[in-house]
Amino acid sequence: MLKEVFKHLKNTQCFVKYREKVSEYNADALGIFLTLGLIVSICAVVLQFVLLRTTNFWVLIGLAIYFAICLYYYHKHIETKVDRSTIFLYLAQIPVLIVGIIMGTYMVPATKAFSIMLMLVSFPIFILDRPRNILIYLLAIILLFGFFDAKVKTGELLLHDLLHLIMTALFSIGSEVFVLSTRIENVEKSQMFQTDSEHDPLTGIYNRRGGEDKIRECIEDEIGGTFILLDIDDFKHVNDTYGHAMGDEVLSSVSMQLSSAFRSSDVVMRMGGDEFIVYAPGLVNYFFIDGKLQQINARMREITCSSGKDNITVSMGAVINDGSYPSYEAIFNEADALLYEMKKNGKNGFRLQDRPYSEILSREANKEAAKARAERDAASEAEEAKYKK
Repeated sequence: MLKEVFKHLKNTQCFVKYREKVSEYNADALGIFLTLGLIVSICAVVLQFVLLRTTNFWVLIGLAIYFAICLYYYHKHIETKVDRSTIFLYLAQIPVLIVGIIMGTYMVPATKAFSIMLMLVSFPIFILDRPRNILIYLLAIILLFGFFDAKVKTGELLLHDLLHLIMTALFSIGSEVFVLSTRIENVEKSQMFQTDSEHDPLTGIYNRRGGEDKIRECIEDEIGGTFILLDIDDFKHVNDTYGHAMGDEVLSSVSMQLSSAFRSSDVVMRMGGDEFIVYAPGLVNYFFIDGKLQQINARMREITCSSGKDNITVSMGAVINDGSYPSYEAIFNEADALLYEMKKNGKNGFRLQDRPYSEILSREANKEAAKARAERDAASEAEEAKYKK
């Protein structure tokens, strides 16, 4: 068991590989920490007033105000933008720890320290970070408290605090080792599960669920780019003639060619069957994309079935999005119409358009108007013919 624990602790690459997941975890932990801090502070004020009948609780009121302000800032700025949540979690804890050190030393020089011991055990548990960073964090708290405690207290009282500080520190480090190991393992399993659920098992690229969500985010955030809908020509012939095993090989080869033609930041997904979709954020130059599509067509023709027979060809409909397309459905429908046009006119090629969405709407409006006029004219002619009879 210990071997597994230390194996997970040494795997610090997960903090780089799964940085987004770690940030999400720390953002949630920050929200819980601040909420609990506010509740505990308010309860402490009430209990001190009711049980001790004292009004000397300005420190607790100050902490309650601090937690309330931090919680407001968290919901306003951090909850939805979690990329720096780990550093914010450290920063949120440090002022409280300093107050705890002051309360355990200067404020009660003749009393044994208690609050800082509790903080030393509980605070690091909220943080998911590299073991080295958490160890440095713990040692800094221990040394800081030990320094101020030695300046204020002497004799048996000092020895009591230092003894309990060492025992608490050992317990805190020991418990943090096991808690951190379990969390790292959970992050890895969670990320692996998410990766499996978002990727096509045959081709390894995004499946419809994983890829469509990412494309929707880009379009909703008005991130311009190129949307490509690709369909393998006569794929049924491949399956019927050479079998489904060869069909699977063709799908894998097509996805490999698509992945190598685009950047790792681009979304390449298998829509289902023999249809693929690509969204390349930032690629909006017409001539560059035209050349890229020609290159893809040439690469696909290099894929063959049965030792060189039956070269694979593809048809594509591509739309350059200047950021004006309002939804995934809008750009998909336009690319689908272009793909249908290509299929209708011989296959093995592509159609590319770079008109903004406003022009598409105008074109559709003109079509609808022309259709409505045709229907009215037909109705008028029918009415006139009926009248003549």
